[in-house]
Amino acid sequence: MALNITLINHATLLVQMDGVNILTDPIYSRTVSFMFPRRQKPGIPFENLPPIDDVLISHSDYDHLNLKTLRMLRRKGASTIVIPRGLARYARKSGFEEIVELNTGESSEKSELRITCTPAKHHSKRTAWDRTGSACCGFVVESKNHTVYFAGDTGYDEFFGELGSRFSIDVALLPIGAYKPEKWFGNLHLHPATAVKAFLDLNARHLVPYHWGTFWISDEPMDEPPRLLLAESERLALQDKVHILKNGESVQF
Repeated sequence: MALNITLINHATLLVQMDGVNILTDPIYSRTVSFMFPRRQKPGIPFENLPPIDDVLISHSDYDHLNLKTLRMLRRKGASTIVIPRGLARYARKSGFEEIVELNTGESSEKSELRITCTPAKHHSKRTAWDRTGSACCGFVVESKNHTVYFAGDTGYDEFFGELGSRFSIDVALLPIGAYKPEKWFGNLHLHPATAVKAFLDLNARHLVPYHWGTFWISDEPMDEPPRLLLAESERLALQDKVHILKNGESVQF
């Protein structure tokens, strides 16, 4: 069966693989923390989403763990949420009963999928007294025919090469925005150039970027990340492997 990836907005991607619908870091709210307004509509209206089998949450930042959207998904019938260990209370607040908490390196298996929690170079705190700052991760999702890597939020690190040695990744979903000012974000988010470096380390067949163009949460121009990514991929003759999607666009493999 085909693998289909749709960029909805920000870090929210619809991954459809072998009959299973997966949603990553879903956010349909109009703002992030009431401070950063949405600049683009979600590429798929909420009411047009297909039935969601699994929701993946990479960490607790407000633009990745959005309680309003999670409650909407639960009412819509989404069944399972996969989340870093220590963050289950947010899943329970949202009404989820089937909650899978994973530490880095742990996996969860259902009949259709194997989901492995992978490292992320990031930290996240929803409040000043929050002790879950290290509960940040990515995920490798394996089905019978496909393997997809979703990085969450992360800076560049050696673990990309380790993942490339361990998994045969068809599509790497990598963040490319929110890298300025560098003194704040340099070690927490990938720059388009380091995203390409991570892609090469992962030895993945295709790259789909996200985390740009929806919320203005950093200092770089909102259209800069894909331009820099395209330039770097052309410099390295990788442009046929890089698929830059606008909100609502899909690519099938």
